[in-house]
Amino acid sequence: MAATSNSPIARLESEVAAALVRAGFSGKDKQNYTSGYPSLVVGVSGGPDSAALIHCLHRLKDAHRLRLHVAHLNHNFRGQEAYDDARFVSDLALDLGLEATVEQRDVLAYQRERRISSFEQAAREFRYHFLAEVAEAVGATAVAVAHTSDDLAETVLLHILRGSGTGGLRGMSELSPWPWPRDQAELKLFRPLLGLSKTTTVGYCRELGKDYREDSGNYLPRFTRNRVRLNLLPLLEAEFNPRVRESLVRLSRTSSLELDYLDGETDRLWGQVATEANGGVDFRQSDLAAVHPAMLKLLLRKAYSHVAGDTCRLSQPNLDAMAALVQSNSAGRSVDLPGGLKLRRSYDYLRMSREPSLPCPFPVLDEAQELPLPLAGGEVTTVKFGLWEITLRNIDSGQIDLRDEAHSSPLPVLGSVVKTQTWKAYLDREALGDGLRVRSWLPGDRFQPLGLANEKKLQDFFTDARVPKDWRNHVPILVADRGIVWVVGYRIAQWARVITEDTTASPAVEIEFSYEGSS
Repeated sequence: MAATSNSPIARLESEVAAALVRAGFSGKDKQNYTSGYPSLVVGVSGGPDSAALIHCLHRLKDAHRLRLHVAHLNHNFRGQEAYDDARFVSDLALDLGLEATVEQRDVLAYQRERRISSFEQAAREFRYHFLAEVAEAVGATAVAVAHTSDDLAETVLLHILRGSGTGGLRGMSELSPWPWPRDQAELKLFRPLLGLSKTTTVGYCRELGKDYREDSGNYLPRFTRNRVRLNLLPLLEAEFNPRVRESLVRLSRTSSLELDYLDGETDRLWGQVATEANGGVDFRQSDLAAVHPAMLKLLLRKAYSHVAGDTCRLSQPNLDAMAALVQSNSAGRSVDLPGGLKLRRSYDYLRMSREPSLPCPFPVLDEAQELPLPLAGGEVTTVKFGLWEITLRNIDSGQIDLRDEAHSSPLPVLGSVVKTQTWKAYLDREALGDGLRVRSWLPGDRFQPLGLANEKKLQDFFTDARVPKDWRNHVPILVADRGIVWVVGYRIAQWARVITEDTTASPAVEIEFSYEGSS
């Protein structure tokens, strides 16, 4: 059929052809495809948009050397109508001479299993998971879907209503990373109709004389998107702005351009302020507090996406709560986030993860343990205590560097839990008395830290040393008859220190706490 330059056929095919070139999916230049021509999975529901898309791509496939595969998912939701849609898509693919994957799956069961409150969200995830499986099976580089400018306008308006923030104004883009699941790094989502309206897709099918299906699910008021499409947008057009859809699309494109720049700045800052560790993301509060508030929320959003896989459930109030935690002066607080994630704050440290508590470098202390002191000479005593291995050795004070009197291993560092940890201290032998024991801290414990003239509550010492509350019951406390000798990993007692002089060598004990394994 011949088409004039203003006809839906000419407009749609011209736009799709240009989109194929922009996205790099046109095989016109054979030199760009040494390993075969571009392969696209095309999501086809049977409605006018997807029917127009598959007919258009089929008409363009020889000119652009495309390999096409049709995919259709029956959501097991609309009874016989859904089966009729599946049959329609199967017959359509057969008529076009294209291979197709048409399957039925239970979205409601998926929604229950994943505990997703929104059926729309569950269906979206389920559909993309299915399309990713088909793409992997057929070796496709991208999946083409039939989102139009009307869908873009609806999405932006939905995001505004939900308070999703600036990121929600972007809506959709012509070519984007795969939305779900996130492990499909090489697969792209392609929307070649995003610059065209539904009026154009319907006109395209009618001008070609091609049938399409009407989905009754698009008229069910239980779905928010349907109410926006059928009620809110027509009201805005009638009462406020007859071209409101164009305004929303324009807002999306302007926001997308600005957000592209901010995303680049976020990626640049990410390497300076964030550490990806043990399935979570770690920050220093002082680093985050120094960045602009707009960049702060983008960094927190990126951290959430890194752990959760996407940001589809993250709202603006979530971002506001996280930013408030960063700016607050109180430690030991946390913010609950969608998907079972938490942002925890402990002094200058923040961690985004699914963990029930901050990762601790100390194993659990189940009970107290007596430690026999080594006999005279260089004998070494080793005691196994749960996951700990404790080694005690007699030495002369002359063998000790003054800088090692407190401890010779670094303090525990938040966010840097590793498999092997070791802490060592040097203590005066006579001050230790007849024996030692290891236990966790007890209410009322007092301690005279090295360098102080008086005792202080151990709880106050923990606070001053910025030991997270979640860690405190794990920290080994080395005790002699006189009192606390060493808060392992932090400070020895003033009275237990080794005094070294050039003319005098006194007996000392080297004690090392080490363990292998995670807490």
